Amino acid sequence: MDNENEEKMIRQEYKPSKKQNEKNYRLYIYVLVSVLFISVLFSGFQSVYIFRLNSGLEGILSYTRSVQKKNTESSSVSEEHQVNTNDKDYPEPWFSLEEAALISSSDKTRMSTVDIVKKVSPATVSISIIGMDNGTETKLGSGTGFIITEDGYIVTNQHVVVISEVEEGSYYAAVILPDEKTPVRAEIVGSDEQTDIAVLKVATDKKLPCVTLGDSETLQAGELAVAIGNAMGTLDDTVTVGVISSPSRDIIRNGYHVDIIQTDAAINPGNSGGPLINSFGEVIGITNAKIITSTSENLGFAIPINSVKKVIESIINYGRVINRPYLGVSVKFVSAGSYFGANGGVYVAEIIKNGPSEEAGLLIGDRIISMDGVEIRESGDIIRVRDSHEVGDKIDVIVERDGEEITLTLTIGDSADFEE
Repeated sequence: MDNENEEKMIRQEYKPSKKQNEKNYRLYIYVLVSVLFISVLFSGFQSVYIFRLNSGLEGILSYTRSVQKKNTESSSVSEEHQVNTNDKDYPEPWFSLEEAALISSSDKTRMSTVDIVKKVSPATVSISIIGMDNGTETKLGSGTGFIITEDGYIVTNQHVVVISEVEEGSYYAAVILPDEKTPVRAEIVGSDEQTDIAVLKVATDKKLPCVTLGDSETLQAGELAVAIGNAMGTLDDTVTVGVISSPSRDIIRNGYHVDIIQTDAAINPGNSGGPLINSFGEVIGITNAKIITSTSENLGFAIPINSVKKVIESIINYGRVINRPYLGVSVKFVSAGSYFGANGGVYVAEIIKNGPSEEAGLLIGDRIISMDGVEIRESGDIIRVRDSHEVGDKIDVIVERDGEEITLTLTIGDSADFEE
């Protein structure tokens, strides 16, 4: 009996009161409401941040746009100042595509494919690369080009006229001009490996037919696309028709971001360097068969004309491309832990002697943390930062070296100063 009374007293002693239960319940409700409020608040901040990322107000797009805005605002300086960037003694440019009246007017009408071919085909030329084999001239390669001026400047691809396997100077380019049967020797004015663009010049007393350049930035998927070229190196004036599959495909070519037009118009070896034409008979791209994979079907590519207008002008004016941002460094992405437990990231793999990166103090093995305030997670981030600046700009580069973070100042160079 005494044991039962004792147990009853213990249960009464530890039994929560009604008031205590209500207090615990209110505490539970407060904690639950607080957690829900914090979750809603966090979700709101996250949604705003994602929106800013997508709209370009945050992240690398925000950085790129801010730099582009700064460059646009500073573009009111004179052309003479732009050419003499970094106090280089460049002569004033004498050639301009705008002044050559090759840019189309707003007063234009759509044309049939037949009319497009009649307009552009006379200004499209077959190109042959002629070399010597045991004392006899032989064709080493072929491609296509198009005439951009009445006095004989011709645009084509760099890989058409520069053959890396053959000693420079041991071959020459020959083109067949309109209404001519005999090939004419053409001077290679200059070429650019990064954009795969070259310019030729033929000496002639005749007024040559030339193309009209269009605006590749206004292209839309589904538009008509016509390609004319020397297919397979033997079928000159070959015409293929399709549509613009995509007006812009971003690829990295020779360390530079390049926008490529994708089309389903057939582009074969020999077409390289030829014109891709829109429904107004304007050249909006330079076809490039070298980019096509061997297993692809209905997949052709062209270099947008807008992206290389300055390259063409620079080659004609100076024989090379000037005022193009250059860092003088090659990098390699390393996965975390793949090299003796090294931190993952982008590492300096090679430095060009006397280049901007060497002058700034970068060393092989440095891990690049940021450039100009932009976190570097992949090599493409470096390319975007570089291409957003102009020659002579100074940027801060933060690297990790021997476990320490070091800030360096890099002055962006001119690629023309480091060409071989």
